[in-house]
Amino acid sequence: MKNIDQIFEFIKNYHWRIQFLDLKKEFSNINESTLIRNLNKLIKEEKIKKEIIWKNSFYSLFWWEFSKDYLSRPFFEREKKSYNFDFLRNYIPNKTSFLWEWYKKIEENYNQIKDISTYDYKKDIRQIENLLIDLSYASSKLEWNTYSYLDTEVLVKYNEEAEWKTKKETQMILNHKNIIKYLIEFRKKIEFDKKTFFEVHEILWKGLLLVDYLWKIRDKEVKIWGSTYTPLDNHFKLEEEFELFLEKLNNIKNPFEQSLFILVFIPYFQIFMDINKRTSRISANIPLIKNWFAPISLLQVKEKDYILAILAIYELNDTSLMRDIFVNNYLLNLERYI
Repeated sequence: MKNIDQIFEFIKNYHWRIQFLDLKKEFSNINESTLIRNLNKLIKEEKIKKEIIWKNSFYSLFWWEFSKDYLSRPFFEREKKSYNFDFLRNYIPNKTSFLWEWYKKIEENYNQIKDISTYDYKKDIRQIENLLIDLSYASSKLEWNTYSYLDTEVLVKYNEEAEWKTKKETQMILNHKNIIKYLIEFRKKIEFDKKTFFEVHEILWKGLLLVDYLWKIRDKEVKIWGSTYTPLDNHFKLEEEFELFLEKLNNIKNPFEQSLFILVFIPYFQIFMDINKRTSRISANIPLIKNWFAPISLLQVKEKDYILAILAIYELNDTSLMRDIFVNNYLLNLERYI
């Protein structure tokens, strides 16, 4: 068996992340530079992943296949999971990353990232209109809204409701349209703070939730349908976690990493009684809009893939499925919006 195969099998059977120093001990017969080269090759092949925690390098099995296999089992056959405080605490801005080398896929497709950081939200009116339709349709569809793309386009452009659709479905589309317009209009003033996320939630909420649930962090227990995950039910602990999230979010330098960070943690916290995933999908555009990058609409995301990605975050703290959705769809969006 080749060295690289032995390394992969060892990591595969370890069942948890292993520190580089322990790998060196296990494969002391292999030159360190060769070990690193083999590890990097396994990362490139998406067989393993690397994490840096407190300046130490850890390697673990690439979760993509494991997560899909695990989540294919009925939820009542899966292990019960509670909120994991280490998931957020172990994330060190600009050292830990959910994107890692997958960020390079964006760079490689557009040579240099500066080439796409000049997106003009003032002049690209047609593209902005496309975004309003795309994101309103895509995000609402992930909430089982039955509006077709054409119905959404007519509603967004001409304010004409589709026949045989419920008032809530129509309101959901319009709420998406209004929050996207709001973020684009006030992009220079928007900060990564509690107020911003509450405003996004409020505009997405209009006509859909009780007023009692607005402008406050959840103080009641919530259940996640179809999942074994139980979010925090302590209001004060939840508030502390959200504050820590905002602190780390503000310290992340890469806007794309910030965007994925939002997609991961807002649903995981379940900050609000409802409309958490919608809030995350819209808010994920804030770092991109603020830094003059093209937006992301998630237009081509399949409902099943998104549900699996969310469940992987809930139950396994695995971000790889959401990362794949983010990167692949962003590349598709670049072709559409630039």
